[in-house]
Amino acid sequence: MSLNGRLKARAASFARTAYPPILGSLRRVLSERQLQRFILVCDRLKGWLLKEAVVVPSPSPMALPPWIVDEMKALARIEPALYPSAAKLRVFTSWKTPIDNGPAQLYRGCLADFIEYAPDMVFLVPHLQRGGADLGILHHVRLCAEMGVKVTVVVTRDVVSPWLNRLPAEVRVVEFGRLGNLLGEEDRRLVLLRLLLQCPARSIHIINSQLAWELLERHGKTLTFEGKRIYASVFCDDLDGNAVRCGYASEFLPRSWMHLAGLLSDNRTFLQQIHERDGIPPELMHGLYFPASDHAEAIPTAGSTILWASRISPQKRPDLLYEIALALPEYLFEVHGEVDPACRGETQRKLRRLPNVRLHGRYDSFQALARQGRYAMLLYTSRYDGLPNILLEATAAGLPIVAPDVGGIAEFLNTETGYLVGADADAGEFARAIRSALGNPGETARRVKRARELLTRRHGWAAFRDAARNIPGYLPGGVRPEQEVSMETEPVSG
Repeated sequence: MSLNGRLKARAASFARTAYPPILGSLRRVLSERQLQRFILVCDRLKGWLLKEAVVVPSPSPMALPPWIVDEMKALARIEPALYPSAAKLRVFTSWKTPIDNGPAQLYRGCLADFIEYAPDMVFLVPHLQRGGADLGILHHVRLCAEMGVKVTVVVTRDVVSPWLNRLPAEVRVVEFGRLGNLLGEEDRRLVLLRLLLQCPARSIHIINSQLAWELLERHGKTLTFEGKRIYASVFCDDLDGNAVRCGYASEFLPRSWMHLAGLLSDNRTFLQQIHERDGIPPELMHGLYFPASDHAEAIPTAGSTILWASRISPQKRPDLLYEIALALPEYLFEVHGEVDPACRGETQRKLRRLPNVRLHGRYDSFQALARQGRYAMLLYTSRYDGLPNILLEATAAGLPIVAPDVGGIAEFLNTETGYLVGADADAGEFARAIRSALGNPGETARRVKRARELLTRRHGWAAFRDAARNIPGYLPGGVRPEQEVSMETEPVSG
């Protein structure tokens, strides 16, 4: 190996040791955005170092066994070029395998939480950040902890997870993405596979983890052969820049559903779509409505301030929000949410230019927003979705809702519980729905009351617990794996 390569190898070895404690210290002093920048720089350095970072011992001359030398002399009578001269013998060297302890170090760093702790359930998740799917992860983990199930949560991406502190104290957390950030994808998959095979946990739950879906596709049969019951949660399809369907349910599910013990979703509409397009058996699917947060009701004002609270990303259609605000100059729109990089240009500037739009940036708690008591309603404009948790939180806060009929939204919102517009509704249709909601306070109050009744009946913690116990083999004391529980295909209306 060249001098430059040896220096890179030493630097990579040092980085594997120093990176985890350095990152742990920085988490306490840097903001989330600063940490993300630090991780990005480290990723770039990692790619540069690992080009020559695998340590390969320099070849060394070796003495050939005498019998080989004798055979070469005999063969030289036929082919003189084979005579074992001193110069020829020097080209033979011993071979030693490359030395890379990274996978072993990752395996050793995870043993305590996978093996010694002896969990009953392992959750494979990408991160725990602000978002509806991440809130769903917290619901599942909290339920398991409440029922005495020993849980290990494996975070598979090397990103900041500000919601880790929301997990129950008794739950073990493995920041697998951070610990294995210097390894290649195949090494990470194989180490995780080995840990899952040796782990005593019989149940594995995949929620939005790319690494976990890849593992299921490649090694699902191995895991199920060893008696593992694998469950996966899906919520909706994504759409790429060409409006073509994509995401875990499209990319992985058709090739790996046969390894699953159960397919879960927060809405039944999406499960029905999967059944119709991919032919996945309905008895494998389970609609599991998430519970709403418990907090005091905030009475909406009779004013003209409209709340829009989502990540400002292409999925949430801030361009449509702009058109709606433009069509309703008499109403004030307060916009809360972190801006996606894809929307930091013209979209953000257009919203800022409107006199009736105020951008407030990221928020940590919808409950805190609702408690301010100055909002007349919630506007939701997503292009595609599951059953958004924010609709449940807004209903719990007593806010009327205007939203499009996409994903599983119609399972909660209809003409009895809110103001539902078509999936392809334009700004004019949204504007008419908003005027109807705010111009008819009596009717709006009646719909909010019906929505809250549905929330109490179907989205309470007890209902969530009972539904989870009905998933075969998922929780101890629940339905046994050999029993079948069919998916309810008809949405529950108010």
